[in-house]
Amino acid sequence: MRERPGCGAPPRSSCDRPAGARRPALRETLSLLAGGFAVRVRAARAGGVPGWADGLHLGALAVAVVTVAQLPVLPYLTYKVWTVLGVVLTVALVRGWTRVAAPLAAIAALLTSWPVVLGWLHGPVVDVGPLYGDLAPVAPYWVVAAASAVLAVRRAGVGRAPGKGRWWGATMPARSPWWLVVPPVCWALQLARVPAYEPVWGVARAGVEVVVLLLVLAATLAARDGRWALAAAVFLVPGLVHLAENLLVTGVGGFLYWSVLTVLVAASLAAARRGRVRA
Repeated sequence: MRERPGCGAPPRSSCDRPAGARRPALRETLSLLAGGFAVRVRAARAGGVPGWADGLHLGALAVAVVTVAQLPVLPYLTYKVWTVLGVVLTVALVRGWTRVAAPLAAIAALLTSWPVVLGWLHGPVVDVGPLYGDLAPVAPYWVVAAASAVLAVRRAGVGRAPGKGRWWGATMPARSPWWLVVPPVCWALQLARVPAYEPVWGVARAGVEVVVLLLVLAATLAARDGRWALAAAVFLVPGLVHLAENLLVTGVGGFLYWSVLTVLVAASLAAARRGRVRA
């Protein structure tokens, strides 16, 4: 007896599908992911403030968090007052209290760079933290101080009605409290007793930075907004100062590392400019 088509016939496997049958589904999935990512980054933009202020705030916060996370805290707290100052500064930036962060960052920048700024004096007025005679170690402090000062004197304050509120109230939207988790996690890693200059830490940090900058580029392209590119540029400034000061002793790996970061930041800035022109 002849079998009717479709009755008792073995099911067709996925291998029997035409070669191009999977591609539309894959493209659709990628398109959905890209669309969801674009919606997410657009929703992440702080409302009520211009993009340049939001990017400057985010960049200053990233520099401050990384700088505080590198303080020698565990297993021995070397600089007690300095660590407390760094924590308060980070909290102020997370909360958007730039009028509190600006003077704290200025004090930190002045004290750390005392030998550079006022080297003719015997010592600083208050010796509570590290002192540096080079520009590279103090560059992060001055970047945070300059950015905080600009944000502190902004005309429009977020969350502050005219004539109301405290002077130290928020002038910027509050950031995610997850930023405050980064320093304790890095301090806990100090218990491993692995020096910061060990290759494993350098490779790990480089990998994290490259991934983050790739996300910045993707967010800039998706949202056509330059705030993340500006934040990345602010974050890169201390690194470029370090490179310029140590140019003669930087190896091939160092040049490659800084070149990759610079190219990614430059690409993000170019994408932001292009998106602004199209808009």
